[in-house]
This record gives sequence, C-alpha cells and structure tokens, in this order.
Amino acid sequence: MVEAVITTLWRLTLLLLALPSAVFAHQLDEYLQATLLSVEPSEIRLQINLTPGVAVAEQVLGLIDHDHDGVISTNEAAAYGELLKRDLVVRLDQRKLDLKLTASNFPALAELRTGWGIIQMEFSATPSPLAPGSHRISFKNRHLPHISAYLCNAAQPKSRLVKITRQQRNKNQSDSEIDFTLEQPTNS
Repeated sequence: MVEAVITTLWRLTLLLLALPSAVFAHQLDEYLQATLLSVEPSEIRLQINLTPGVAVAEQVLGLIDHDHDGVISTNEAAAYGELLKRDLVVRLDQRKLDLKLTASNFPALAELRTGWGIIQMEFSATPSPLAPGSHRISFKNRHLPHISAYLCNAAQPKSRLVKITRQQRNKNQSDSEIDFTLEQPTNS
C-alpha cells in the first residue's frame, strides 16, 4: 500500500515538475510538502513527502541533524516527526484527531541538499467508530510556512464503503477539507 501511494506521489511530483518553472519555483527556494490523505472506515492516514529545495535545504536540515554529524539518527528522525506532527491539525467532524507517526524514511543529507531528496513521513489516526452517513475531515499544515509550498489530495479509498464526495483547499493548499460518506455494511 505504501509503495503504491509513494508511486502516485512520485507521478504527481513529476507532473508538477513538468509545468513551467515560473508557476512552481519550489525546486530551489521552497520546501515542498505533498500530503496524500487516505480515509478508511477505521483509520485516517497522512502520507507526506517533504522535498527541500536547494536554497532552503540547510535551514530544513538544521532542524533534523541536531548534532551536525552529517547523519540522521533514529532519534533525530523521530524528533523531526514529532516536530512536524505538532504543526499538523486533523479534525474529523470538528473533533481533533491524535496523530501517531507510523513510518518515516530519510535519504542521505547529501541527496537532500540537491533538491531531489524526499523525506517520507506517515501518520495515522484511529477515530471512534463512525456512523454511516456524511463526514468531513479538515487538515491544516502549519509546518515552516515561510518557506513552504503545499499540496494536498485525497487518495482513492480501498474500502467500497467510503466515497469521497468533495475536496476543497485554500489557495496554497495548507488547509484542506475532504467530505466523504460512509455506507452501512451489508450482510451477505
């Protein structure tokens, strides 16, 4: 599942990179934060690809490599995951969800400095059981807003019980709302 989502995010990133550079200057001077939000009956998952541009890489890496030894340790990766998590707000039907860091992948610092390295973080939340009907998820990303460009999209649900009905984002996609319906399971 994670590999399929990563492939989808890569395709989206490549598509965006194919657009004129005047539209997307993040390759050099922005921190691209692309979030894919997955909705399932018993779990909400955020898969975030973070790509620091060359001009902002040292600023971002300074937040990650605390001991400046040129290696991202397990503790440094976990600490950065917690830093990012503090800047994310996910609400389901106006109730804040508690996120848990479930996976992370950090390429070598040298790769991140090129503008091509992608940090991958995955968070999940387990909401209370949902009643059938309409629901709304709101997502806010406040991580490093002065240097960041944001993308957010809903993934196609795996469950046939979940139907995405609407997505709405603010201009820079740091705030998103996803409306969905949950159908009643049928007894076979």
